[in-house]
Amino acid sequence: MTALDRLTIYSVLCFISFCALVLRSPTEPSFMPLLGMAATVVGIWLEMHRWPRASEEQEH
Repeated sequence: MTALDRLTIYSVLCFISFCALVLRSPTEPSFMPLLGMAATVVGIWLEMHRWPRASEEQEH
């Protein structure tokens, strides 16, 4: 799996978590969408910081 594939998966998961956060009922408190958003943002951040090194390694 390439870095772009992983970044795409993280982006889709972030979108799903955001939709779950926005579309949930206000009377039903749940931290799972917030945890999902936080996890995907951390995943995207890690991929973006690892991506330049991974592409340099593939060139050599």
